[in-house]
Amino acid sequence: MSYGLKRISLIYWIIVIVYLSYCFFYTPNFYLTIPVILFPLFAFRLFWIDNQPNVLFWGMMLQWLPASTQLLYSNFLGVTLAERMKEYSFPAEMMEFATLLSTVGLFAFSIGLYLAVRKLRFSSMDILIDKYSPLGILVVYTSFSSVVYLTTNWIWAFSGFVQYIYLFFYLKWGFFLVAFYVIHKRPNNLRWYFYGFIGLEIFLGLNSFFAREILLVVMFSILGALQIQSKLNFKSFAFITIGVILLVNYLILWSAIKRDYREFVSNGKVTQSLMVSEEAARSKYFDLMTGVDDKQYEKGIEDFVNRLGYIQFFAACLNHVPRVVPHQDGRVYFSALQHYFVPRFLNPDKEVLDDSKHTAEFTGLKLSGAKEATSFSLGYIADAYVDFGYFYMFPLLLAFGWLFGFCYQFLVRKSINELWVWILTSPFLLLLNINGADTKKALGGLLIYFLTVAILRKYLIRIVDPFLRAKR
Repeated sequence: MSYGLKRISLIYWIIVIVYLSYCFFYTPNFYLTIPVILFPLFAFRLFWIDNQPNVLFWGMMLQWLPASTQLLYSNFLGVTLAERMKEYSFPAEMMEFATLLSTVGLFAFSIGLYLAVRKLRFSSMDILIDKYSPLGILVVYTSFSSVVYLTTNWIWAFSGFVQYIYLFFYLKWGFFLVAFYVIHKRPNNLRWYFYGFIGLEIFLGLNSFFAREILLVVMFSILGALQIQSKLNFKSFAFITIGVILLVNYLILWSAIKRDYREFVSNGKVTQSLMVSEEAARSKYFDLMTGVDDKQYEKGIEDFVNRLGYIQFFAACLNHVPRVVPHQDGRVYFSALQHYFVPRFLNPDKEVLDDSKHTAEFTGLKLSGAKEATSFSLGYIADAYVDFGYFYMFPLLLAFGWLFGFCYQFLVRKSINELWVWILTSPFLLLLNINGADTKKALGGLLIYFLTVAILRKYLIRIVDPFLRAKR
């Protein structure tokens, strides 16, 4: 099994043709919709392998959503992007161009990613699972997850290493997917213990300032359910559809209440931490969630679309660069590399990352920043435009995609078997979710995770693998 060989079923083409036909007759965005709606098929062809986690495919889909959501919602409303954005403070006339450049940028990034991973070969997990203990895997996952939960606040005391620890904790999701697969494929009585622990994680996630933990548990659960299917079928599509509907509904409700919820849990202070008891936070959360009315829900839809469809700042950037601020000729991306390869003791003046400051510089917008505990990122695709303009940005994005692929294929080749491939590479779903992320953070997340795991993997495998194999 390898990348680039997945045949696109006729049913997918029929769905695309039907949707494009609808856009042709009922929306003003037909031509722009063509490349946007074809990208999922392109990524599916390159990065889908049956019975695998397919984190590269899903990671690219998470990048596609910010580029496509505003357009898809405009198609639903039957209006142009400019018409939908005319009441906002962003340059509405640049939204179509921003969507087009973002989509073509994703094609370029995907090609670079594919060029780096195309020679990889994978085997089935089924030939391995009899050698591993479902109980051992469950114990390792629950133990690792518990350590992550209990130490999340403590690791910030080690300011020089917090990023390395935080990204190393991404391995939790590799153990999660392996546990999900083995527990469902091997005869055992552990499923309800596993489901109970998932429920506990969702419950504890209610104490968070953000919805991230709940979202990740649900998202990886959907991936886990899909990977136990031998191939995509009607049941798989039904499950995906139901899962997406429930997830989107939750995110709309969260968008409707998060402002009031955060104001309550922060006790009116400028912070992103809980300043009230966990019990009070959960009580307020449930009160707000169950009290959303129709007007709030409609506002939640608008807020959700604007938050997920994250190209407004790129549109502002297109309106500002080079008209006011010139192209940077590579300084933005070079600065991102320098930030992580030059330690602070060699550069005492190394800046503290402030996404909003960077975004304001290249959009001309007045934005709140770190002092107000908020952050607005421009995104790595927009940064490529800032550096080289709308033509030469694409070779840079291809090279950036290749770098992600190189790190991914290195970890695949250095894993002792398919089980450890899943564990070490599953976090790439999160590492690839960078559309709208500051270039320094996108690059830093990749490099820190890669270097940390590349150095520690031998010790991790030596210690953990025998425990996973032990028969109980």
